[in-house]
Amino acid sequence: MYLWLLCAVALVTTSKAYPLLYDDWTAQDLKDYFLQRANDQSRPVLDPNFNIGGDELGQVSAVDVDSDGHVYVFHRADRPWTMSTYKANSDILTDEAKTPIGKDTILKVDPKSGQKIESFGKDIFNVPHGLTIDHKDNIWVTDVGRHQVLRIPKGATKPDLELGEKFVSGDDDKHFCKPTDVAVASNGDFFVADGYCNNRVLKFSSTGKLLSQWGAQEGNNGMTPYTLNIPHSLTLIEELDLICVADRENSRALCYNAGLHSAQTPSQAQFNRTLIPQSEIGRVFAIAYNKAAQEVVAAGVVSEAPIIENDSILYPPRAFTYDLEGRLVTSWAFITQEMAELGPSLIHDLCVSKNGQDFYLADLDQQRVYKYTTNWEAVLGGA
Repeated sequence: MYLWLLCAVALVTTSKAYPLLYDDWTAQDLKDYFLQRANDQSRPVLDPNFNIGGDELGQVSAVDVDSDGHVYVFHRADRPWTMSTYKANSDILTDEAKTPIGKDTILKVDPKSGQKIESFGKDIFNVPHGLTIDHKDNIWVTDVGRHQVLRIPKGATKPDLELGEKFVSGDDDKHFCKPTDVAVASNGDFFVADGYCNNRVLKFSSTGKLLSQWGAQEGNNGMTPYTLNIPHSLTLIEELDLICVADRENSRALCYNAGLHSAQTPSQAQFNRTLIPQSEIGRVFAIAYNKAAQEVVAAGVVSEAPIIENDSILYPPRAFTYDLEGRLVTSWAFITQEMAELGPSLIHDLCVSKNGQDFYLADLDQQRVYKYTTNWEAVLGGA
């Protein structure tokens, strides 16, 4: 049995648990709800004031915040990733998919309301995947169709740096194969999760020199800290000199010594600790460090819909909070019945505001971004 069930009992015993729609609630209902949740292990609550309206989004693959708190959303517009995106049994895009998406794929929104501020990215990307904003507000993205990592400078709308060869996959020092995510350190060093094919993590200097790499899907000794199966998400914990990896298909998250302060970088990073034990929260799609709270939040896929078990309905969580020793603190972002009516829910990425109170969850299948917060007083003030 998943450990998350121990953190979810209250969900099935409350009469109005974790709603998506508040239209029929009285002011007292809202107050009671948020007071209850505020006393419930400080579990983040859904913020109904945040909504990206209209038909702005396609499949939402990534989300992050800049130094001013603005939220950036990376999505696939009218080009979903389907069985026909790549040629059969190949990492090569079909001719149709090689035409870049003709709509904006990066959306900048207000962190409180979700109102659009600007959008860009038209005619650049083919299969958007990861998005990371570094300490200088540069935007780093991965495109699993182009097999590339790209950087967009602060204030710009076009890349100034491209790593990897466009449309050419590979496993050498100059190529990627469907890279999934990037993490950038304050000293400029950066890490790439070369995810779907190569199952490795690469560390580069600020000048783009390859310093180290590790990972493989299979090993002679069975499952080890270096056997990765789709490293899907990265997060840095610089205070501990750690780079942590969401090992998606192995249903775990692992941390390695980042070597940010070392005079010499070993060819393979040293394993440091298990952040999320295997199979504790299902497949681990994303991890993000909450520096303000000294915790890590994770998107785990237990189920994409409510679970019917022994004539009871369980509403599974989609997000989890861990301490830095790998202990589960709480589970949250439960799939409600109202959410289930919108179709399967899969949190593909998540991020944390700089103050550590707000959390943005990118739902790939429902094509939306959910906001959760521990600042329930602010939610009441806007309701």
